[in-house]
Amino acid sequence: MERRRHRRHDLSAAVKFDWESSDNTHHEGTGITRDFSVEGLFVMTENPPPVGTAVHFEVDLKTARRDSAAIVRAKGKVNRIETTNSMGRFGGFAIYARRMRLRKPEPASK
Repeated sequence: MERRRHRRHDLSAAVKFDWESSDNTHHEGTGITRDFSVEGLFVMTENPPPVGTAVHFEVDLKTARRDSAAIVRAKGKVNRIETTNSMGRFGGFAIYARRMRLRKPEPASK
């Protein structure tokens, strides 16, 4: 039985994320989205933050769709980690985010 409240959409876009560990060390990582919904996303990466960690992330939609220069920024919480399996499915982590902001980059000045 499907437990998700919101439909997931396949989306392959570049993601930058960062978090603070319990010893106040700053960490940064990059990945690619696997899917996206109104309340979160799954990021494929070799370097996931621990479950329960608050993360800031930025999704560059231009890497998924050339006609979209928008960027999604938000803060969320890691609620699941998947490891890369023996069949080659790449691992990563799921982020739950209540609100995401969509921003268009400023036009380049001449």
